[in-house]
Amino acid sequence: MSAQHTNGSAYIRCKNVVKAYTVGDHEIVALRGIDFTMQRGEMVAIVGPSGAGKSSLLNLLGGLDTPTAGQLSVGGLNLLDLKGRALADYRLRQVGFVWQQVERNLLGHRSALRNVTLPMMMAGVGIRERTRRARELLAAVGMSEHAHKRPAQLSGGQQQRVAIAVALANHPPLLLADEPTGALDRASGEQVMALLADLRRRYGLTVLLVTHDMEMAIYADRVLTLRDGALGQDLSHALADTPPALDQEGRIRLPAPVRSHLDNATRIAIEIRPEGVLLRPEQESEDDTEALLQSMLPRSAPRKGWWPFRRNGRATQEERR
Repeated sequence: MSAQHTNGSAYIRCKNVVKAYTVGDHEIVALRGIDFTMQRGEMVAIVGPSGAGKSSLLNLLGGLDTPTAGQLSVGGLNLLDLKGRALADYRLRQVGFVWQQVERNLLGHRSALRNVTLPMMMAGVGIRERTRRARELLAAVGMSEHAHKRPAQLSGGQQQRVAIAVALANHPPLLLADEPTGALDRASGEQVMALLADLRRRYGLTVLLVTHDMEMAIYADRVLTLRDGALGQDLSHALADTPPALDQEGRIRLPAPVRSHLDNATRIAIEIRPEGVLLRPEQESEDDTEALLQSMLPRSAPRKGWWPFRRNGRATQEERR
């Protein structure tokens, strides 16, 4: 069956996409009604913690999995209509993948050059053309001098450069990158992101990457959040400002969009997570306030005459009695 083409100018279109998995007797919902579009040539970063559903979204767009519900199209192709050879051809020619784990990107027994030629060999490209194209791509990612080295002989950053060349072997218009800098140090990660941005312009790529690192996300045109399977706010304008930094006394100046979510909070909860620090606004109830004040008082101290502090530094008339 041939794939039906969808209408609309968006290159990627997700409408009410749901993905659920059954584990034993339990159903786990990885994506909860995702509505998302991307234009051709755009670079978008989706940020979120581990388990947020980022990889699930990439797997759907890459044709590695199918949604439980919803509509999904890439380049006018309805991915739900792709089956068998048509789906395999989509994965081989229309989309390139870059993963965090080197063993998913590269075969350890093949040199960098032979890793890049492998996708073209699977696509039926002749040996002379695939060798020429592989050398061109290795030059584009700055790895010409290492063409005959195996992955174990390369650094982490060099491995990711070769992985990007492999992903682009068959001229795919779409590049999907799943935590491409997650296993790299800061300097190598920045070099890989700068390379992705350069290749995107050079080859007219549409790039979707997922990451938990906001410093890597700023290379994208748009930055979206994904948490608990649902897309959240667009952070693009917030990241356009000067990135927040700690001063010598450990204080941090938050961007205006972040402050707007915290200004009306009675208190702010701080939670340390593996992917970073979470600030969460919370509202106190009267019972919470009373319990907090009681815990602050010395057990032997009388309550009368004690004035609790408020955010404006004044106690109420009732509390002065």
